[in-house]
Amino acid sequence: MKLCKIVVLITFLISLIVLSGCSAQQLSAEETKKFADPITENMLLAMNEDNYSRFSQDFDEQMKNVLNETQYKNTFTAIKAKIGKYISKEVVSVETKDGYAIVMYKAKFSQEPADVIVRSVFSDNNGKKHISGFWLDSPKLRDN
Repeated sequence: MKLCKIVVLITFLISLIVLSGCSAQQLSAEETKKFADPITENMLLAMNEDNYSRFSQDFDEQMKNVLNETQYKNTFTAIKAKIGKYISKEVVSVETKDGYAIVMYKAKFSQEPADVIVRSVFSDNNGKKHISGFWLDSPKLRDN
């Protein structure tokens, strides 16, 4: 139950950040995937290693404040206990909305037989791409 509250809180805070506004140029789906795939892959592999520095290296400032190292450890330790380690991902969709690039993936994790939906939201700050939002969703993560 506590994990559920933490996930809801993080989702709410990240949603506020995403809705607070930031501009990015409109990129094609292929251009977006070129930067989004390696950044998301890095984050997922860093989760496997419990490496917050690597996990957060592409965060924007607001994301760093919302998901600091203590919050990360409290949240992602429980998530990994439910779904296991990251194995692979494939792109499901790419969209641009309100200046953000949103990329959704279907991912495989070692202890989750169903797909885990990974959603990465990117902003642009003077040509540098940053993570402004990150979500994981699967049946096991929705169980109490």
